[in-house]
Order: sequence, then C-alpha cells, then structure tokens
Amino acid sequence: MDPAYFDKKIVDCSDAELVSLGFLGENVSPDVKAFIEQIRAHPDLLGSVTCYTADCKRDSLNEAKASAQSEATQSPIKTLSALANDSDAYTVVAPDLISKYERTFYYHGISEDPPELLWRSDFATNPFPTPQPGDRFFTVPIKTANGVFGTPLNAVWDTVAPQILASIKARGLKYTSLTAVRFTINEGEEDEKRGPPVVWIAVQPGTTNAVAVRDATPEILRILADAQVTDVAVEWYEGAVERL
Repeated sequence: MDPAYFDKKIVDCSDAELVSLGFLGENVSPDVKAFIEQIRAHPDLLGSVTCYTADCKRDSLNEAKASAQSEATQSPIKTLSALANDSDAYTVVAPDLISKYERTFYYHGISEDPPELLWRSDFATNPFPTPQPGDRFFTVPIKTANGVFGTPLNAVWDTVAPQILASIKARGLKYTSLTAVRFTINEGEEDEKRGPPVVWIAVQPGTTNAVAVRDATPEILRILADAQVTDVAVEWYEGAVERL
C-alpha cells in the first residue's frame, strides 16, 4: 500500500481510490467489500478506520476465507453428529420458518464461521439439499460469495439500494449491512453452479425474527421488479457491526 494512504480514513476516500487500493472492484472479496461498505454506512461508529487498519483487516478476512475453504469438507462433521440426535433438525418447527439444518448449513463455506440464515425469498422454489433417511454419504454444499458484475442487479444497484434501505427502515428493522452478492455452489461435483444474484441483508442480532423479515421481503422484490430485475433472491441473516 502507498504509505501516503496509511493514515487516510476510509470515509475520506473516493470510489476510485478504494478501487485502486483493492478495497472495491470486480476481483475484491465480497467479505472485504462488505467490510468497507459497513464503514461507509456507519461513519459515526467506524469513521476513524484508516486505510492501514482496513488493509490489515483485509488480510485477515482473506486468510480466514482460504482457511475455511480448505477445511470446508470436514467442518460439518461435528455439527452433523449433533443434529443427528435431534429429530426436529430437518423439519420446520414453529415459530421458525426454516429447519435448523438449513439455517445452520445454508452459508457453509463462505467463511470460517458463517452466519445462520434467517429467511430467503426463494425458499419454496429452490429447496436446500438435505440428508435423507438411509443416506450413507452426503456432501454439504460449499458456497463461495462473489460480486454481481455483469448482472441486471449490478446495473441498477445504486438506484435500488437506497429504496431498499428506506423500506427496511420503514418497518423498524435494524440492519447492519446491505450488499449484492452471487454465490457459487459446489455440491461435490466437478462443476460448480452459480445461484441467482442475491440482495444480502444483515440485521442486528436479537432484534427481529424470521417472520418479520419474511414479511418485509415482498416490498423489496417489488422495488427490484420495478427496476426490471426479476431473477434475484433476497436473503436475510443476523450480523453485528464489528468494532475495531
């Protein structure tokens, strides 16, 4: 990194500077971009973060992602063993809207400690692979988060993102992050598949529930449809703002 940027604050950098520093752009990890976007979205909390601090955080995020991907095929074993003794783990139990298994493993692979899923708009049309009785071998899908470059969502993101935030706030939901991602999914086959672009929303832990975010989702889909974006999913999870 150019030493001239060591003490410069992220909130004082232009988009072009953040791209040149490798904090934004097509080939930047979604985790890094989400971190930078959190800083810019919360200048009152994170406005003092410098480029040097962000550079250290970027290295940490990239190392964690590499470690998580290398261990991804082994990490579910302990949790799967625990769920095996839970008769309700693979079914939806009220007041939850998604099974414990899907909540736990839906984001498997995206980081060393992936968040749990709260709700997703394509729950009914895109079932998550689940072990079936009698299965001797089962591979938990491994996901990797990527940018949405080249998609209709990317073209209108600067327009729809403020509208989505306004809709979230109008419902009293306390969000911590809003970003656009696209997941590649490996289910143990040679070829990875790519899911649809995703409006990925984090809410403050313990402040809401699956029913509330499910009920907030149709308005977000309407905003996207008005912008001619229909092949898209909305996904919610709990995520706290990390203080440095």
